[in-house]
Amino acid sequence: MRASDLMAKKQGPDAQLLTIHELAVYLHLDEATVNKLVANGKIPAIQLERQWRFKKAAIDEWIEQQLVGDEESFTDVPDGMKLPLEDLLPDQAIITNMRANTALGVIEELAARAYTNGWLADKPWFVGAVVERESLASTAMEGGVAFLHTRAKDKGKIARPFIVVGRSWSGIPFGAPDGNPTYLFFLLGLKYDRLHLPILGRLARALRNPATIAKLRALSSPDQVRALLLKEDAAVRAGVVPEIQTEAFKPKLDRTLRLRAIRRLQTAKKPEPETPAPRRRARRAPKPKA
Repeated sequence: MRASDLMAKKQGPDAQLLTIHELAVYLHLDEATVNKLVANGKIPAIQLERQWRFKKAAIDEWIEQQLVGDEESFTDVPDGMKLPLEDLLPDQAIITNMRANTALGVIEELAARAYTNGWLADKPWFVGAVVERESLASTAMEGGVAFLHTRAKDKGKIARPFIVVGRSWSGIPFGAPDGNPTYLFFLLGLKYDRLHLPILGRLARALRNPATIAKLRALSSPDQVRALLLKEDAAVRAGVVPEIQTEAFKPKLDRTLRLRAIRRLQTAKKPEPETPAPRRRARRAPKPKA
């Protein structure tokens, strides 16, 4: 039952007061999440006879505050379908050789890059919020790509909307539906709901083609990775549908990466100096008995 239907049954002064259940329906959240928000003082509430109640007007105002900042109106927030991707993705937002080798390490490394560049005001909160989101269901997709983000949009924790891209050469287990490792990680700190869903949709469509993913895994420099992402996103915004290559293949490394790989293999295959085997003393034949 919708919250509007539940409220329609109420009469008198209680008509604009919501219960926990009604608020959960109204916000499209589960009751456990609403209880947690109330316990942490994150949502406006009042107590009546030891029961939490919520004024609809206060809730509506709270929702508006979550969507935009105190000094911003809704019309000041850019449209996520029109905002150029280059505004969210500078060269320094791309990590082509991540050091992390665990899921938590990935989140920490990507968030650290955002914090270092001043895009993130509260790194511990952000990391915790991403981990909480991943604990519900992995954001990794088939094909080796994951789109990490938070459920909560706290306007004071993110200094400006950003995307950080990380790449792992060997791949990291991240809970993808196909059970394969994830190689490309997109950390979305988009601050506003009006940006989040459109940008997420654009990225997902830009990476539908396995050939694009293979190229992103093979390119050697951040500016090359950025240029390809901007190109694919521009095609999405122009309505161009890429030809999907369904056959599986491994990414082809460019010349720079091939040389690096060859050097690593040569170093790994250098023969160790052989130690001479100890000489065995020849046994003397036993003397014949007289």
